[in-house]
Amino acid sequence: MRTLPVPQVPWKALLAVLSLCLALPLQAQAQTQSKTQTKTKARKPKPQPQKPKPPEKEEAPSEKPQSVVQAEERAQAKSRMRVGVGLELFKENSHLAGSQSINASRTDESFDYSSATFLSATLSLSIPAPILAERARIGGAVRLFGNYSASGNRQFGFGLLSQAFITGEYGLPVADKTEVMFGGRVGMSLLVPDRELSQEIDRLQVQGVGVWSVPRVGWLGGLSLGGRRKMSERIHLRADLSAQLDKTYLFATNETIEGLEFSKSWSTSALRFGFTVGAEFSL
Repeated sequence: MRTLPVPQVPWKALLAVLSLCLALPLQAQAQTQSKTQTKTKARKPKPQPQKPKPPEKEEAPSEKPQSVVQAEERAQAKSRMRVGVGLELFKENSHLAGSQSINASRTDESFDYSSATFLSATLSLSIPAPILAERARIGGAVRLFGNYSASGNRQFGFGLLSQAFITGEYGLPVADKTEVMFGGRVGMSLLVPDRELSQEIDRLQVQGVGVWSVPRVGWLGGLSLGGRRKMSERIHLRADLSAQLDKTYLFATNETIEGLEFSKSWSTSALRFGFTVGAEFSL
């Protein structure tokens, strides 16, 4: 039996066919991706100009409650400096304690009196106190009496009387815009000699006594009770009852004149009751 010859395929040709089969799909895939990218670039839209954004609306500040606003207004009003003016009607019980001695001879020159005038004017300035500032205030005041003279059993002119003192007060609310005021004062008085007092000084100087024609000083202290009502943000009206004690020193000399022992002592004491009406203005 004759055997037929089997054709032998060279191995190199087999490798070439396999390589060709693998290369064809890869090349087709690469061409497809290239075309896709080209189309995408061609279809890319042009950038459009951006529209400006409208400005953001500012949020309106939240309104404060009415109670908070009123509390702030009250605190602001109380924190202001105030200038006050007042007119006082007063009545006093006064006494001049006086004596003059030459050696063993002593003369009592004392007498009781009341003021010949009944009006005085006051100018004051106040600020909130360091503590309890919402209700308490401190300040100072000047009070002018004008020509101060005695009336009654003995007429005697002392001169121009004025007082300067510091004040403190506490306001207790009792009704709408109304307060009850509790106050106190302490200070000094100043008397410029005139009329009969000035004549007495001149007489002593002629006799060689070492007295000077200078203002006389004293002290004072008092209490007050009253009411104050708020009329507007800057104006308050008030009325007060007061009681005040003051003492003024007129003479206090003790010396030897031509061998004689001379001494003279004069001072006035007054208990004064007053009713004051006035107004305060916030700055």
